[in-house]
Amino acid sequence: MQNSEPMNLPQSGWLHGRLGTVVLWALLIILESAGQIATKVGGDQLGNTDFTLQWLHDMLLNPGVWAAIACYIGAFFVWMLILRRSSLSLAFPLSSLVFVGVLLGSWLGLGEHISALHWAGVAVIIGGIALLADGEPEH
Repeated sequence: MQNSEPMNLPQSGWLHGRLGTVVLWALLIILESAGQIATKVGGDQLGNTDFTLQWLHDMLLNPGVWAAIACYIGAFFVWMLILRRSSLSLAFPLSSLVFVGVLLGSWLGLGEHISALHWAGVAVIIGGIALLADGEPEH
């Protein structure tokens, strides 16, 4: 019978401390945001074409699409590491920081105009995360 209990390996090194947690969250936000921006760039490069075999071929040869896929795969593994050390009820709302990363990337990297209402939304997201983190019990 297979043991479903996780292995208790020694938790040493910087990855298992507070610094490791911060690094993992930064990586997640960067990878998820970069994936969204790469998807936008790849989609723009493909243009307004119909969903045909030619479009599929062009998509598979598009570097922006491959960059997005790589970012999403990397983000998946980082997310798995985050979930090993955090409750889902806190981690999932914290992942909304990706909205902030995408907004910043769209503004700085793509030159998109960001309205005052969008910036107010960023403040609300950050405020909500602060409230959730403050209410999280200490381990």
